[in-house]
Amino acid sequence: MKLIILAFILSITFHFLFLTKIESPKEQMYDKPSSSKKIDKSSVHFVKLQPKVKPQKKTEPKQEKVKPKKQDRPKKYKEVKIPKQNIPKRDVIKKPKKIQKRPTPKVEAKPTFTKDIPKKTQREKDIEKRSLENFLLAEPVPLDKELLDDITKSYINLYGEEYNSFTKVQKVFLQKNLKDIGRITQKYLRYPHIAVRTRQQGMNIVEFTLHPNGDISNLRITNSSGYSSLDENTKETIEYAYKDYPRPKTPTKIKIYVYYKLY
Repeated sequence: MKLIILAFILSITFHFLFLTKIESPKEQMYDKPSSSKKIDKSSVHFVKLQPKVKPQKKTEPKQEKVKPKKQDRPKKYKEVKIPKQNIPKRDVIKKPKKIQKRPTPKVEAKPTFTKDIPKKTQREKDIEKRSLENFLLAEPVPLDKELLDDITKSYINLYGEEYNSFTKVQKVFLQKNLKDIGRITQKYLRYPHIAVRTRQQGMNIVEFTLHPNGDISNLRITNSSGYSSLDENTKETIEYAYKDYPRPKTPTKIKIYVYYKLY
């Protein structure tokens, strides 16, 4: 019986100690506001939250700058009047300017003729008169043989009596242009190399028909120089030179001399 009572007392003490250890943390939890302990509503006060107001910057009133009067301004410097002095002026030496000479254009002095102009002879006057008439007339009139120059006369003498059978237009063309045709031919003439080596010289007479379009036909040597190289060279020369010949109004027979001379 005693043992049962002792065991009961021990069990009660153990239970008491155990409960005290467990209850102590529970009491701490009840003390916290987030615990499940009941809150008395009468002790709760509600507060209304107001919106945040940004603090305004204090604006100080602008103060007008007042300019100090001239009298109040401090003087920076004193005005000192310096008496004028008569300072002698220095002589300024001016440097002479460099003048560039422009090149003077060369002017060719034309000779002045002081001699008296020779008077024209009666023969020259007649030639001018007839040439003017030929210019004005539709059909020109040939000049007399006596009024022609010596070279033109020598060319016309090659025709003989055949010259009289030509028309007036042909005669006028021959009188005016035979000399020029001979001069153009001599300008184109080149001495053959073989003839130069063998010292060949001479004169031949060539004949051809000159047409209004500038062509030539019936080219032949009527009087040989005695050397075939010179005769062939004359034909070749005329075949080059005929493009510069004056052109007649009608087909006209041309006869000229061709000279070969070594100097």
